[in-house]
Amino acid sequence: MKRLRLVLLLFVVACALVLASAGGALAATTNSALWCPKVSPDTTAQLGGLYISESNAMSIKQGDSVTLTLPSFVELQKMSFKFVDSSSYFPSKAGGCSIQVIFNPDLYSVQATVYDNSNGYQSNTQSGSYGDEKILFSDNNGSELWIQATSRQSVTLKLKAVPRDQLPKYKYFRTFIYFDQVNIKPVAPEDLDSSDIKVTLDAPSTSGFSSGSVTIGTLVTAGGSTITAASPASITDAGGSIADITLKEDVPGALKNNADVFPQGNTVKLVLSPGFTWDTVTLIPQGGFGSDSVAYDVYSGKDGCSALYLKINQESSGSPGQIIIKASVKANEPYTTARDVKVTYSGTNPGVGGEKIAEVTVAKYLVSGVSVAARSTLDVVAGRAGQQVGNFTIAEGMPGDLPQGRLISLTLPEGAKWRQKPTVSREAGDGVLEYYDTRDDGRTLVYKVTTASKSRTSFCFKNATVDLALNVPEELAVTVKGPGLDGTVTVAHVQAPVAVSAAGGTVRAGAQEQAVGALTIKENLLGALRARDAAGNRAVLKLTLPSGVRFTRVPTVQVSAGDLELDGSGIKLEDKDRTLVIPVKLSSATPVEQQLPETGQGEESAGESESSSEAVAQEAGSTVTVQDISLTVDRTAPEGDITLEVSGSALTETADLFSSSDNQLTCVLARCLTPAPVSIKAGAVFTIGSNKYRTGDEEKEMDVAPYVKNGRTFAPVRYLALAAGLKEENILWDAKNRTVTILAGKRVVQFKVGQKSYLIQGVPISMDVAPEIVNGRLMLPYRFVAQALGLQARWLADSRQVVIS
Repeated sequence: MKRLRLVLLLFVVACALVLASAGGALAATTNSALWCPKVSPDTTAQLGGLYISESNAMSIKQGDSVTLTLPSFVELQKMSFKFVDSSSYFPSKAGGCSIQVIFNPDLYSVQATVYDNSNGYQSNTQSGSYGDEKILFSDNNGSELWIQATSRQSVTLKLKAVPRDQLPKYKYFRTFIYFDQVNIKPVAPEDLDSSDIKVTLDAPSTSGFSSGSVTIGTLVTAGGSTITAASPASITDAGGSIADITLKEDVPGALKNNADVFPQGNTVKLVLSPGFTWDTVTLIPQGGFGSDSVAYDVYSGKDGCSALYLKINQESSGSPGQIIIKASVKANEPYTTARDVKVTYSGTNPGVGGEKIAEVTVAKYLVSGVSVAARSTLDVVAGRAGQQVGNFTIAEGMPGDLPQGRLISLTLPEGAKWRQKPTVSREAGDGVLEYYDTRDDGRTLVYKVTTASKSRTSFCFKNATVDLALNVPEELAVTVKGPGLDGTVTVAHVQAPVAVSAAGGTVRAGAQEQAVGALTIKENLLGALRARDAAGNRAVLKLTLPSGVRFTRVPTVQVSAGDLELDGSGIKLEDKDRTLVIPVKLSSATPVEQQLPETGQGEESAGESESSSEAVAQEAGSTVTVQDISLTVDRTAPEGDITLEVSGSALTETADLFSSSDNQLTCVLARCLTPAPVSIKAGAVFTIGSNKYRTGDEEKEMDVAPYVKNGRTFAPVRYLALAAGLKEENILWDAKNRTVTILAGKRVVQFKVGQKSYLIQGVPISMDVAPEIVNGRLMLPYRFVAQALGLQARWLADSRQVVIS
């Protein structure tokens, strides 16, 4: 029983495989279009050809048929068949055969011309009513193909006999079908599902013919036209020939006759760019246009532009018209700058369709001189070596503008040197330019013209690399000079490896231990701070103060964001405490998610919440923060900005190529005020836990005492301001916004309860704690108030006192 089931199962599988293979053989022909012309409604036209080719030999069997149907708006007038393949069902033993089918309103006829070896070409005509079958072709090998026209839209081909002799050269069915002449009926665009004209092939499921549809035409319901131009020609102030212009119709008769209303009505015009005038014009009609179908005239428009008007004496027929326009133009005056000469195609003729249908460039107006232009601009990093910059070109305005022997120099700005010379390639013309010399310690390359041009020449400089110092300009521009040539071209955008910013503060000359705001160093890209120099030694970051200013002690240095690692044990002061040295242990490798500045931060009080800022990811590295900076300023220090120099092997790899002044970044750390008067002594003394404070020899009382919280000494902002010599009217409290504003001369300082920053002249300065209210008074660590008011504050640990001076 089991064996019987197995046999049945195998039989079913075998049948399925046979049926599948048979089904694959049924669709045995490839149906394809030979071309696909554009046609318009209410015209007589030719559609594209159809090629039916059998893929598998003898898969089309006796009795197989296929019906060809055209859309309802297409009426057949003439179609033809050609069998010219010697390996087909219908071999061509000599000249082949041609069959034409003529469609009339009531009858259709088959006209066959066949070559016979004995009798030469023989013609035969059969006529019949629609629905009758007529023999289309037969040969002496027994093949017979019949046709049945059922209407002027549909014909059926039926193979009634296959070749008797099935030698390899006779075994394929292949035929070309041409829709030589059809009538395209009037049809509205809204009545069309598609603009494609398709012939549908419908074959029985058992037939070896394939079913499907093939696009053999495109119906253009609003026939238009357009123009194209060859490559632009070169002209000068003397004028000259322009590129040939080709005007093409989409369909026959698209451009309507305008002879009776020329030039005002149904206009077809080609307008030149301002400053140029049509000179000589030759029209060459082609396609459906006859030799006298088109004429022209030249007029000047209201805008002063020269316009070539075409006069359509006779509309095109049979096939779309085409006009080749060969012309020359004149420049209205000599121009000092090069420009494109363009032609705009427009007009009111239905075959044009409106203003500025197309615009083509027909000529390049050349001006004597040499121009420089950027081809590409790349991003580079300051302090790095061997960085590729963008490409640029040097081009003649006219042939010979670069005479033989001419020297051209390419100079980089201070802080940049050429490493790899650019490759010079000639993009146009026949001039020759070669490398000549290097000057200015690598900043300048010199090239020499060894062969003058006979045709306008353009050179492209590419694949150059440069070495950069830290303080190179943000836009890296090459200055190009030579006799009659002086230009610049930007080849790169320069990014500093780090961004340095300071919270600021003020100090006085002749005073010690003066606190200033924190310094922040943010990497603009991963690995900006190197861990090793070129020799493999540990790289360091150096922060150097100007002469007359020194660090009182080693500040606190830490990585506040990112995975950069510092060698904390190696952080030290050098150069008589003017330079802070920070060794880098490991470069950053992971991008840090940066945050936008906080906006609208709320106060830290009951019932109020703190709003957070939205974080945005940045391709940036780590952040180093330098805090607790205390400066000692000599009396010889000048008044003005205290500028910090940021340098070191961690920051640059080109230290040996440039001077130290070129290889450093700078940042204003603080501002030095006038020297402190000798008579200034302790201005005020506050004692922890005491409601009394002293100013000079006078003791005053407060309604709140200073205290220590989390290791920080808090004092009342109001009394610190009074101790600095300010008056009551200079201290303004805004209860609604919980903000105190202190007016100290031209300086405006503002503190807000719960906010870890204060404002000086509207600029935010960060703090590591926020002001708080105690017994109705705003309390804050004394050093922030002193820093904001430009005062010096000292902590006396033994007496637990704060001295403000």
